[in-house]
Amino acid sequence: MKIVLSGGGTGGSVAPLLAIYQEMAKVENTEFLFIGGNNSIEKDLAEENNIRFQSITSGKFRRYFDPRNFLSPFSVILGFFQAVNLLRKWKPDIILSAGSFVAVPVVWAAWFLKIPAIIHQQDLIKGLANKLMTPFATKITVTFAESLADFPRGKTIVCGNPIRGSVLAGNRETAMHLFSLSDKVPVVLILGGGTGALTLNKVVTDSLARLLEFCQIIHIAGKGKNIFQDKNLKDLYRPDSVEEMLGKKETVQYKSSNLDRYHAHEFLNMDELKHAFNVADIVVTRAGISTLSELAVLGKPVIIVPLAGSHQEKNADYFASRNAALTLNQKILNPELFTNFIYDLLHSKSKREELKKNISIIMDKNASKTISEEIISIIKRNGSK
Repeated sequence: MKIVLSGGGTGGSVAPLLAIYQEMAKVENTEFLFIGGNNSIEKDLAEENNIRFQSITSGKFRRYFDPRNFLSPFSVILGFFQAVNLLRKWKPDIILSAGSFVAVPVVWAAWFLKIPAIIHQQDLIKGLANKLMTPFATKITVTFAESLADFPRGKTIVCGNPIRGSVLAGNRETAMHLFSLSDKVPVVLILGGGTGALTLNKVVTDSLARLLEFCQIIHIAGKGKNIFQDKNLKDLYRPDSVEEMLGKKETVQYKSSNLDRYHAHEFLNMDELKHAFNVADIVVTRAGISTLSELAVLGKPVIIVPLAGSHQEKNADYFASRNAALTLNQKILNPELFTNFIYDLLHSKSKREELKKNISIIMDKNASKTISEEIISIIKRNGSK
């Protein structure tokens, strides 16, 4: 059995593919090929998981005016022919995508070559890439029942969002050692996202002195997004090009004696992140569904800061409306509000328990198994034709 995984651009769109890979790798004689963009996060993650990787050219369809939109169709066409060539040579039994523009020419090429394809819709709002792939998909899986209205009923099923099994393997004692933590102070994990969230990172640095009075922080700022401005932190955390990112020259003085409670990283691989998830008393994150799905399975109290004006706001509203997370509006976000939210949640055990209970039941936890069964079923049907 030969399976092509395709997607990328962010770690969030790759995570469900890796979850399916982990599930399907249990099946004997199964081979995988990951098709994504060159010099991309999906290439790094595929190689980290020992999955064969091939890159193609891909455009990006932006929903706003940008001169690059005029070149995107040509990039997609080129990517289509590259994908056709790759699929003809490798002869996969099925294609699996979880959105992203790099997967569009791959799914189109699969349809052209009569190879079945499954696409997965993670977010509540249907992405443009999935809109472009829907007519060419054999099967569509969605995380939420609310998404059924956006896709053809006859070939769409609700299954939840695939979760990497490794996320459940975190260990508190390992985390304490790995991040040099104290067992006497609560731990807050702050996720800036794989590509970094400048607004969220900035409010962390502006709130740092007060936060460190009552908690320890593991801060994942995002690759290339160094946000450490204090001269003391510069020696510890290599703050290249901070001034350019923030658009100003001055530095921020924290005057904090608790800097040993601040543990900053640009990126953590899954072997590291699973331990950070485990040890965290609360998690502050954007509203990417891959991350929220993992936190739901782990039953973590969550504060969501969705990216303003994006599909993330609807994801955050969905969790908040079910009392499964607290949300903070980025437009009114400031150090005082941010600090108070974290302080109040850390000091309310009943609220944390309520959030843990509600987030744990918000979605189906068997998505990886369900989609894997669909893959096997489609391959069997296609092979019998």
